[in-house]
Amino acid sequence: MNKTFITGVDQNYEWLLKWWVRNLRKHNKDVHLTICDFGISKDILNWAKSNAEVVKSYNPHPKCAWYYKTQSLLDSKYEFSCWIDSDCEILKPIEDIFDYAKKDFIGLTEDIGKRITEKDYWWATGVILIKNSSNILQDWDKQLKKLTDRGDQEALHYLLNQNPQYKSLITSLPIEYQWLRLQLELMQQDSPDKKIVHWTGSRGKSHIRNNLMISSDYFK
Repeated sequence: MNKTFITGVDQNYEWLLKWWVRNLRKHNKDVHLTICDFGISKDILNWAKSNAEVVKSYNPHPKCAWYYKTQSLLDSKYEFSCWIDSDCEILKPIEDIFDYAKKDFIGLTEDIGKRITEKDYWWATGVILIKNSSNILQDWDKQLKKLTDRGDQEALHYLLNQNPQYKSLITSLPIEYQWLRLQLELMQQDSPDKKIVHWTGSRGKSHIRNNLMISSDYFK
C-alpha cells in the first residue's frame, strides 16, 4: 500500500491514542497507520508497535509536540499521507480523502470557527493531506522550526501571508473531513455526512473523556 494515516502524541495526550486508533480501525479496517512517538510512555509505545504498520520516535519537543506535524509528514515514506490530530473523532470511512491529494499541494479544510473572531481566511490544520513532499510543506516546517508562532496553524497562516503564491497550492477539502467543535457548539451547525469531528481545546478533551470513551481501558 502507498497510503497512510498519521497521528502523534506525547505523554500529555497519549490517553487519546487507543480511542483514536479504535475509531480509525472500526471504519477503515485495511488502512496503513503511522504513529509518531513524541515522548510517550513505554507501555503505550509497546502498544503502538503492535497496532501500527509504522512507529517513528522523536525527541520530546522543547515547546510543544504539535510542532512535529509537518516533520512527521516530511518523514513519511508513503506516496500519500494524511495527518489527523489525536483529538479527532473518526466517524466513517475516510480513505476516499486520498482522492483529493495532488503533488505539490497540501489539502486542508477551512477553519470555520475563525469566521467568528477573524476577518482573515484561516485553514484548519488538524487534518493535513499530502502527496509526497512539496515546497509549501517544507517551508511550513521551516517556519515552525523558528518557534515564533503559537502553533502549526498560526505558522501556516503567517507563511501564506508572507508568500501569497502558496495560497494557490492548497486544495480545499470538503468540511465533512474536519467538522469543528465550534461549529457544533457555537454555530449550531451539524451534518449527518460529517466524517471527522475535531474536539478542539480543553472543552473538547473533556467531552472525549466524559462522553466518548466508553471503556476505562482507553485511559490505561
